[in-house]
Amino acid sequence: MRRIGIVGAGQAGLVLAIGLRQKGYDVTVFAERPAEAVREGRLVSNQCLFHPALERERALGINFWEAPPIREVAFAAAGEGAEPALSWRVGLDRSAQSVDQRVKVAGWMTEFARLGGDLRLRRVTPADLDACAREFELLIVAAGRGPQFDALFPRDDERSPYREPQRAIGILYVGGTLDAVPGLTFGMAPVGEFFLLPVLSVHGPVHGIGFFGLPGGPMDVWDDVADVDQHYETARRLLRAHYPWQTTLLDDARPVAPTELLHGRITPVVRHPVGTLPSGAKVLAMGDTAVTNDPVGGQGANLAARAARAYQEAIVERGDRPFDEEFMHDAFARYWHHARHATRFTNDLLAPPPPHVLATLDTAQCVPEVAHRFAHLFENPADYEGWLGDPEAAMAYLQSKGPRSGAQSAPRAGTEPATK
Repeated sequence: MRRIGIVGAGQAGLVLAIGLRQKGYDVTVFAERPAEAVREGRLVSNQCLFHPALERERALGINFWEAPPIREVAFAAAGEGAEPALSWRVGLDRSAQSVDQRVKVAGWMTEFARLGGDLRLRRVTPADLDACAREFELLIVAAGRGPQFDALFPRDDERSPYREPQRAIGILYVGGTLDAVPGLTFGMAPVGEFFLLPVLSVHGPVHGIGFFGLPGGPMDVWDDVADVDQHYETARRLLRAHYPWQTTLLDDARPVAPTELLHGRITPVVRHPVGTLPSGAKVLAMGDTAVTNDPVGGQGANLAARAARAYQEAIVERGDRPFDEEFMHDAFARYWHHARHATRFTNDLLAPPPPHVLATLDTAQCVPEVAHRFAHLFENPADYEGWLGDPEAAMAYLQSKGPRSGAQSAPRAGTEPATK
């Protein structure tokens, strides 16, 4: 039985660990906190899982939760008045869902232990990896984003266009009367974006509302927000100022608990996936440790599921052959085959939308097929590079759908911020 160690008990690491354990591998997961401490902790992320990622969980039998289904996407872009300049809604072919990562991680840690996995509660630092590597045939680092392993897995400059965070992020879980809100609501303004979606949290069904503000702009406001009530009032103010058609959205909603807020900034980065330890041993990066995207594109948890599947397939296909450096590069390449699309899509969302994208969003108002195709990029960004990633291809597609393809009335998120 081959021995595999995984540093990190998040979405990527645990899905891989459970999948390998079901295949009979001897798997050890290093986790910093026990399951109950994870459940009782503060909000750590917000995620929306689309059909391919959900299918992976279902195939492993670990989609344990009846979360509110997300059946449609609503998009609106701010204009000069109280009403949006652009607005459309479209159904998803297959429902998505959002489950609080604390719920998932705690449940999966319990399931991994039930399957006979070795769950070790300890923080693993780079200095600890050599000792760990001697114990396992393959050691995978899936410890999330952050500077801890920067030196081990350096930045891949060719695949990482940004060196600084591109958004100031503020997320809040609220409860109350939000039943009229469609599944996933997304708004765009010159100063950034906002989203709202139903979530199954540790407190039950809630809604997550998040803001992505351009650094230095009027939505870059979270550094001085000290508590959940101040966050709530700040969110209401941002809606009034930048998304006026949503001014009353939070009037009948309130924060769920003092722990249910999150502030941060994330630098998008792709790292070289194979690290060399002082002993010469090789370790493999996974999940956010390998590829970190800004959450504005909603790809993080979905990529974690893709990584878990790609790495498991690579490990199983390896048979009895050594998990050498060639294997590690091949495993990451299998994952990057999909992740490159999600990364390009997300990085482009952070830039000012070019004319062909604005024309696409405008055309989506009157051509449901265009709205459908755009909304489903979040489920599978593989369509992006040959379509919206190519201005000529995008405009040719719009021309094939009718004459409405040249409007430029939407705001350009990422342009000069409005005055505070």
